[in-house]
Amino acid sequence: MLSLARTSRARSAASAKAQATKAVAYRTAHTAATYGGSRRQRRQKPDSETETEYRPQQRRISAKDAGSQQQQTSAARYWPKLEIPREAKRFTFLDETSKRGPTKVAWTDRFLFVEDPETENGRRALKPATLRDSCACPRCRDTSSGQKTYSSVEIPVDIGLQNVKPTKKGLEITFLRDIPRFVEDEGKPHVMLLPWESVDLSLKRKGMEDVTLPRQRSVLRRTGVVYWDRETIAQQVRRIDYAEFMKDDSEAFWDVIIDICRFGLVYLKNVPRDEDSIVRITTRIANIRETFYGRTFDVRAKPNAENVAYTSGFLGLHQDLLYLDPPPMIQVLHCMDNSCAGGESLFSDGERVGRLLWPFLTRHRMAPLAEHHVPYQYGKNSYHYFSSRRVIDGNDSGFTNVFWSPPFQGRYLSPVKDIRRWIEPASIFSSLINDPAAIHEQKMEPGECVLFDNLRVLHGRNAFDAAGGGARWLRGAYIAAEDFLSRAAHIPKGMAEKYRGKRPWAPALAQKALRETAWHEDVVRRIKEIDPPLED
Repeated sequence: MLSLARTSRARSAASAKAQATKAVAYRTAHTAATYGGSRRQRRQKPDSETETEYRPQQRRISAKDAGSQQQQTSAARYWPKLEIPREAKRFTFLDETSKRGPTKVAWTDRFLFVEDPETENGRRALKPATLRDSCACPRCRDTSSGQKTYSSVEIPVDIGLQNVKPTKKGLEITFLRDIPRFVEDEGKPHVMLLPWESVDLSLKRKGMEDVTLPRQRSVLRRTGVVYWDRETIAQQVRRIDYAEFMKDDSEAFWDVIIDICRFGLVYLKNVPRDEDSIVRITTRIANIRETFYGRTFDVRAKPNAENVAYTSGFLGLHQDLLYLDPPPMIQVLHCMDNSCAGGESLFSDGERVGRLLWPFLTRHRMAPLAEHHVPYQYGKNSYHYFSSRRVIDGNDSGFTNVFWSPPFQGRYLSPVKDIRRWIEPASIFSSLINDPAAIHEQKMEPGECVLFDNLRVLHGRNAFDAAGGGARWLRGAYIAAEDFLSRAAHIPKGMAEKYRGKRPWAPALAQKALRETAWHEDVVRRIKEIDPPLED
């Protein structure tokens, strides 16, 4: 018994250690996969004040090992490659009118096997319960609302497959031991259609990014992304006529949506100078994301301002409302008056900088950008909001977001953390976004409106002279990410691809392209100043 207890404790310790190292492994694996190879890491023992704040350096894993681990946890768990029993019924289907190759299909009462004989993706075994819960027939989905007419818990756990038949639209499936109230309805058996698209996704003929969903990666795959500096955006940013934008089914409307996706920035011109224009522009795209500032807000200097934006001083590059969870994605600003001296709007592509720095975050001196949580807080006029965010965020798939808003940082509630190791890499991030060559500066004119991606593009403002005559007045509103992406998912087929080119956008391709730019060389130079090259 004592031996068994020791063995159990040892296994628990090993499991805990594996989980602890998993958190840092994804960035290392992503770097190796994207840039090829790895560097030997310099190990530095953290001082006692920062041991709990920053993780010690872990053993690097190769891209091959990481891919193998991911395949074992995803493919083996969700797509078991089972041998087809001899008694299974089988057929091969080929639609000569489609580009899809032949598909081998076999089934027993327990599994539906699909196989692509022309690729190495192997065989997938689909489970009856999951298939049944995916049915979209009129009996399972209300024809008006599209909502389910049954609960998933009604599906018998011993449900099986009765028959599978190929059609041009997909596989028609009938079930054994189906939901009792679906077994017979007016003498007709319940039949499910599994679309060929679902078969293609199961066989990895397609990826989820190929499916048009209201998700950012799915949308960007169609539109593409252009990363920019001052020179690039000056040549490509568009100013689209307001009247054309407001027309039903106009190409100008979709051009605005596409440019927000591609550049994170676009202008409207000839906007009527009335206070309701901001509402008309914003709701033309989606519902307004209301905040504690109201449905819309006014940006102009005033005494006792509850927000630094409502002063006449310089406002550094930042993102709005990072203390909300989630922050709004789209910001719309309509210029009503800008007759005073100064007050130029500033914009910088924060995602460009985040992606340029991402591969270097496995280095000891740069890692705090992806580890240290910066507090953001607002507490005025009976409102209180708080959230903490890393400067550069990511997941198993790689880079996801940048979060940078120095004017709206909160205080550390428990000031025991040592931020010294964060300051150096944060200074590099700051120097890159604030480089004059990175900043698009625009003195907005009355009747102009700017729409930009608040989660990608940082914005700010030069100081202006409110006392010397003239005024500066902008009207603003926000759109939530899910509402904007819902609209962007409906970009007409062919329009997005017209600007993007033939090749779909993908994060890995974006990282590779950035590495071949002069921007990458500049980043390497700046990092070397605080973190000299490690030995290969």
